[in-house]
Amino acid sequence: MKKLLLTTALIAIATPAFAADYVVKEVTDYDNSEKPYYFEPDNLTIQPGDTVTFVNAQEDTHDVMFDVVPKALTEAMIMGPMMEKEGEKWSYTFTVPGTYHFHCHPHEANGMQGNLIVGQASAPGETKTVSHEDMEHHMDGMEMGHGHDHMMGHSDEMAEDNLSQGKGVLNAVDVKGHKINISHEAIPALHWPAMTMDIPVAPSIDLSHLEKGDHVTFSLELEDNAYVIEDLKKE
Repeated sequence: MKKLLLTTALIAIATPAFAADYVVKEVTDYDNSEKPYYFEPDNLTIQPGDTVTFVNAQEDTHDVMFDVVPKALTEAMIMGPMMEKEGEKWSYTFTVPGTYHFHCHPHEANGMQGNLIVGQASAPGETKTVSHEDMEHHMDGMEMGHGHDHMMGHSDEMAEDNLSQGKGVLNAVDVKGHKINISHEAIPALHWPAMTMDIPVAPSIDLSHLEKGDHVTFSLELEDNAYVIEDLKKE
């Protein structure tokens, strides 16, 4: 009997707890004027080994990028693909405990972001920040292959010259809030497909002469981990 109990105890110790699966929806809700874009839920606590699946809840453009992760994480980047169709999904299994923060790149300026705790929250100083520049370098490296640092540098120079340029049609102009909603063409240098999004505009730009339906060209500059329009002209 003692041998049977010992064997049962050893099996219990050797068998890991069942991993769980969680779903986070990427939501567009234009009826919610205060927060038209959001993750649901936007705060989640899971255990190491659990999987989170991000699902596009409708026909709109969303992705997910983790910009704060535990320092113990050795993976260069956690980011999903750009999703445009309802029902598209991307999953990631979290094995490193700690605090994570994520956002949707096209709608970060609208507050579409969330927090994830794996196991327990990281202590102060135990997380690291991943910038948009890091993300772009990671994407460039994936496209160019490993061991091409000189090509990476060339790409950075091109981005500074003209690859942050874009064009599109204005859907709304928020003069007081100093931002626009625009349906723009693809911007390959930033790995952005054609999409509709809100973008903040530099205070030096006068928006009073612009209105819905205007065709515009613009240039983007990275400021404090977010892209801001630094030049905006009507075509």
